[in-house]
Amino acid sequence: MHTKLQDEINYVTKGVIVYDLIAIILLLITSTFSKEMLLGLIFGTIIAVLNFRLLAITIEKSVTMPVSKAQIYSAGQYLLRMTVTGVVLFVSVKAPYIHVLGVAIGLLSPKFVILTKTFLIDKLKRKEA
Repeated sequence: MHTKLQDEINYVTKGVIVYDLIAIILLLITSTFSKEMLLGLIFGTIIAVLNFRLLAITIEKSVTMPVSKAQIYSAGQYLLRMTVTGVVLFVSVKAPYIHVLGVAIGLLSPKFVILTKTFLIDKLKRKEA
């Protein structure tokens, strides 16, 4: 895998861990923390990070393909990632030991980390320069 891409994946993964710690602290403060919520958060986070890594692999492979093959490959991988997400949400709804809200928070964690990096951290760096 390309070094810059791997660095970005590592950055987001570390950011997701920090995000989860903040989420746990907020859950403790609001008294909504439970074992089910923690399991849901962990489950959703693991799937989100794996989906993010799959996306990176898909992008890296599709760049080297001809346009028509890249479109088919990308669409297939997208369908696979969304199916995995759907199965995870279905399992979280059906399983009494996993809180669906915790899973949803975990699944959205890479999105929040990327948005935070884009809108807060990068803007602060620009002001300093």
